[in-house]
Amino acid sequence: MRVLVKAMWMLMLMQGVAFAEMVDPTKPPPSVMEYLPNAEMQAEKPWELTALQHNGKSGFAVVNGQMVQVGESYSGFTLASVKNQQAVFVSKTGEKKVIGLGLTSYIVPAQPPAKIKAKTAKQTKKAKK
Repeated sequence: MRVLVKAMWMLMLMQGVAFAEMVDPTKPPPSVMEYLPNAEMQAEKPWELTALQHNGKSGFAVVNGQMVQVGESYSGFTLASVKNQQAVFVSKTGEKKVIGLGLTSYIVPAQPPAKIKAKTAKQTKKAKK
């Protein structure tokens, strides 16, 4: 019985060592993390809107305790507008984050640019007639 208990303890300790050596497959490599020193902290903390002030075309929003005026940037997004108890942030790629007071926040992904179709030879001949 004593041998069986020792064997089970050894097995459990070996499993603990195996789990300690596992790597998170979603974590960026260390070479990338040095360029993004606050990436882990920013990913963990969602945006929280605590105050809004709308003055016609201007205004500001308080996000995670930081005041951001319309036209200023916060975490790679520019505050585009403040109205209807919502702050609209836009990234350089066109992605929108709409942060609302309460539970009304959502993200609008960037839309790919529209493609312009080239006219075929038949369409060109029809247009000339």
